[in-house]
Amino acid sequence: MKKFISALLLCVVCLVGCGQTETKANYKTDVKTEDIANKILEAVNIDTLTLADNGWVALNISIDLSLCDESAVYINTTSSSDMFGVFKASSEENADKLLDEAKAYLKNLKDNWMSEYLADQFPKIENAVAKKCGLYVTFLIFDDTARANAETEFVNMLKE
Repeated sequence: MKKFISALLLCVVCLVGCGQTETKANYKTDVKTEDIANKILEAVNIDTLTLADNGWVALNISIDLSLCDESAVYINTTSSSDMFGVFKASSEENADKLLDEAKAYLKNLKDNWMSEYLADQFPKIENAVAKKCGLYVTFLIFDDTARANAETEFVNMLKE
């Protein structure tokens, strides 16, 4: 009898769970990438990051900036691999494309990193993330603490 009641309760829980749908988070659409980038800069506290121009981005990162309304990519001016980008897509479809391109960029970096070159920087590359919140996409290449702080700021800036 106990087994029957336990099985019945399990079925009820499963049926209730099946009826629930996951709600899609709502994100702001009017935040400037420059404002997001400034929050990330504050969160990571790395003073050797500088804004890259679109020419540098076109030559060094396989991300199609024509998919964006705005973008900001910060690179490190030292031998550190610290870097991040923030992109505001012109549509939801383009945001998905930008996320795919950011993930492909990070994978390419990881796959082609020469272990004898700045070996101490490889964990940043290996653990880099790309994330999308609505129309916004970011990639973050930092140590664990800075990356977590940057990701938190990115999400918090865009939550409604």
